[in-house]
Amino acid sequence: MNKCLAIMKIRYIIFSIIILILIVVIACEIDHGLYPTSYKITGEIHFFKGEPPENTDRVEVFALKEFPPQDPQNFLYLGRSGRLDYTQGSSIKYEVQVSKTSYQLIGLLWKEKGEDWNLTGLMGFYTGGLENFFPDSAVVTKENPVAENIDIYASWDRVSKDATISGNIKYSGAWPEDTQLLLLAVYPVKPSSDISYFLFENLDYTQPVFVDSSSYSLKVNSGVYNYVALYWVGKSISNLTDLLGIGYHKNPGNSGEPGKVVISSGQEETNVDILVNFDEIEFPNPPRRKTIQEIKPFEE
Repeated sequence: MNKCLAIMKIRYIIFSIIILILIVVIACEIDHGLYPTSYKITGEIHFFKGEPPENTDRVEVFALKEFPPQDPQNFLYLGRSGRLDYTQGSSIKYEVQVSKTSYQLIGLLWKEKGEDWNLTGLMGFYTGGLENFFPDSAVVTKENPVAENIDIYASWDRVSKDATISGNIKYSGAWPEDTQLLLLAVYPVKPSSDISYFLFENLDYTQPVFVDSSSYSLKVNSGVYNYVALYWVGKSISNLTDLLGIGYHKNPGNSGEPGKVVISSGQEETNVDILVNFDEIEFPNPPRRKTIQEIKPFEE
């Protein structure tokens, strides 16, 4: 009997030692508050123009790893804020839980009632400063787990539309290797000054690059548009004066003149197409060209 008790006592001691060792090991692995346990992007959204349209379903901040996306209808995002209460006022705070990586675009997206998310609902994005016009990236790392002050200036006028213009864009020739993004714009008249490029709200930043063709569908207000154009933005471009027009919708009766688009409320004007031939364009400081055959499919 005493022998059995002794064996049980030894087993109990061994078991207790094992438990104690496990507790010590687990305690060493637990974050005791010395480092944040989550990675996130935080900032404020400033609504500076317009009012929410009646068909607004919701708005959210999305953090995109890739911009411009290969497919604006099926874009890759690694974080989103969830529904934001835009009725709080002209400025609201947001927070996006993310993973450790670099985000090429942090933008506020508008969703229409009954429709899916689409990047054409982009109301504004982080630019790194008021003096900048193009998207800037945010980097989240172990050393910098929270990207702060990623502020976004958003305009309701970008999504308060009553008509649609759509078409196809076809490319030939070799893409410049330092292509950053394309800017599709619809204007009542051709811009004659730097500021007029962005005073009008019919802009699309989401066209894919290094492709042989793409399509677009852009919400606009009803009216007359005399200039539907595509602009090229290189990686070194930071000023509006450096925007380079690479193609525009042409007049079917005179290919040397821009085509006119007249559109009524509730209407969609289709086949507003654009042809781009890179071999006919003079780029500043001509970069190396990348042919379609050299372009690899997007890999996550």
